[in-house]
Amino acid sequence: MFMTRRYGKSLRGMRNAMRYASSQYNRNSQIYIHESPNGYKYSFSPKENSIPIGVSKNLQSINPDNFKVNPQFVDILQDTLRKHTYNDFTFVMEAGVNASAYMAIYDLREIPKYSRIPEVENILGYVQVDVNGKMVPDSYERNELYRICNGTAGLPKLSEYLYPLIQEQCESK
Repeated sequence: MFMTRRYGKSLRGMRNAMRYASSQYNRNSQIYIHESPNGYKYSFSPKENSIPIGVSKNLQSINPDNFKVNPQFVDILQDTLRKHTYNDFTFVMEAGVNASAYMAIYDLREIPKYSRIPEVENILGYVQVDVNGKMVPDSYERNELYRICNGTAGLPKLSEYLYPLIQEQCESK
């Protein structure tokens, strides 16, 4: 199940390999799983000491009942979205067809069909779009109903623009 780093064949090396075992989440290649004394840490970084998305004691199947969300990660995610959503090409393009509206900023674990609004639990927040189809700076509002872990699609998947920004923030804290 785990892709383990290779160390020498010594007993010490085998213990270190077990201590640092990690893998990628099978439902989302952006997410790494790190073993910890409290269960399994799920993170957007391959680095074991990065800020985790959350923790679960269950490796096989995570859901909202067995996944404990890390509030520090949520703050990092929302702060990054508040500052950088306006430069994300995914949403810049979508704003063009949402003139004079509040547009949903969503994660990509379940991409909505064209011109459909995503499920509310997948909407990270909203931005105002002006009459010209441009996102209004500093208009990002967090969606309090967003779920980091949902029962159907698991953990969030981020755009190609936001993913490295979040990863960097989680590694630098």
